[in-house]
Parts: sequence; C-alpha cells; structure tokens
Amino acid sequence: MAGMSSDLAEALGAEPPTAVAALPPEVVARLAAQIEDARRRQAEAMESGVKAALKGVPLPLRGVVRKALLG
Repeated sequence: MAGMSSDLAEALGAEPPTAVAALPPEVVARLAAQIEDARRRQAEAMESGVKAALKGVPLPLRGVVRKALLG
C-alpha cells in the first residue's frame, strides 16, 4: 500500500490526508490515475486555448504575447 500512497502523493504534489491514504489500494491507484489524467487534459486545453488566442495576434508579436501568457 505504501507504493500506492506514494503514487498518489506524487500526483498530488503532497502527502494525501490520512483518510484518503487509508482507502483500498485499487481506489488510491484509480484516484492517482484520474488526477494525472485531469492534469494532462488541463495542459492540453491550455495549449489549445493559447494557440487559438495567438491566431488573432500579428505574427511579429506572437512570441512576446505567448511569453506574456505563459510566463
């Protein structure tokens, strides 16, 4: 079970609460996978949104605007 909790801790970026870590290993593994999937989908949506927004920016300014949007 320690391996499953460490997978969840890695997905969360912090140790999970005791009650969550006490869940059955298959539930903890599924939760960690769902968190990773949600982060991946969020990153893809962000990238898609930035690309769509940049289409309206003149070509010479796109690099500066991309840097301003993404940091």
